[in-house]
Amino acid sequence: MAPFSSRAGGIRRALVFVLATGLAGGAYGAGTPAAPKAPVNVGPGEMGIDALIIDGPPLTADQVMGPEHATYPRGMTCAECHTVKFEGVDVVTTASEQFQRNFRNLTQEQIWQKIVAFLPGRERFAIATVAGDTPTATTVDMVLDPQERIFHVVSEKGTEKLLELRQNPKISAVRFEGWTLAEGGAKQWTSVQIKGTAELISADDPRFVPTLDKYNLVRVTKPRAVRRFDIIRITPQQIVYFDTTLGDNGLSPYQFWHREGTPAR
Repeated sequence: MAPFSSRAGGIRRALVFVLATGLAGGAYGAGTPAAPKAPVNVGPGEMGIDALIIDGPPLTADQVMGPEHATYPRGMTCAECHTVKFEGVDVVTTASEQFQRNFRNLTQEQIWQKIVAFLPGRERFAIATVAGDTPTATTVDMVLDPQERIFHVVSEKGTEKLLELRQNPKISAVRFEGWTLAEGGAKQWTSVQIKGTAELISADDPRFVPTLDKYNLVRVTKPRAVRRFDIIRITPQQIVYFDTTLGDNGLSPYQFWHREGTPAR
């Protein structure tokens, strides 16, 4: 039996917890311990490793795995053995952050360097914009400026995403690569998920042409681009760097980068 604790309100609470090793379950608090439950083999996950589980007591998403936590195979999550309550802890607790709290984290600068390495040039992203209650998802080429820590997108004037960004500058974007069922290969995934704000730069802005030079246009000439495009300047407030190989070194596969001065979620 191993402890789980909670950071909510500064109070640490012990809970009996079993996972993936066939340890006997137990009741929390006074009374007679519950009868041991036999482990159940629910088969392999994406890593091809069988998972042996025992139903554990309910958890809240802000609880932290204790040092005596039982071992379990890579790829398992708390929700496979527990009912995890994500609501009611706070307004931002997510499954990704649950991973992040329970494993070692890189420094902010180390995370940033991994982001830079993953995005060396013009990279294809899916982005989401919203106006009213209707989101719009599109694909764009984004270029990272590693010094300013911002992204640039060149976009046709009058597109739906530009119209929406004029109403609501909040933007989300993701780039990902890794294993697919069709292509095979190593079962590994890497992605960058961005949440931030967008500013539109038109051709009459003195920043427009210098930004075009950084963007490295390939489809049209610069004189045509001045007439044809607007530029989206994206300032990321949070970036989630996801890399399944980090788990091999005891690190959280989810690493959260926050712009300096932005409160962590």
